[in-house]
Amino acid sequence: MIEQESKFKPGDMVYAKINPDVKLIVRLYYRRIYYCTFAKDPNKKEVVFFERELL
Repeated sequence: MIEQESKFKPGDMVYAKINPDVKLIVRLYYRRIYYCTFAKDPNKKEVVFFERELL
């Protein structure tokens, strides 16, 4: 199976639509899910989003 092209790449800075004032960094894109870390606190538990939930 070929992985679909993602809108954001690992290392890109993104924002969640539900909390647009918090900067996130894409760590991994796998099976249409983005795994993101917090830009200001990379040791904090990572969060996951679908593409439609990110800005």
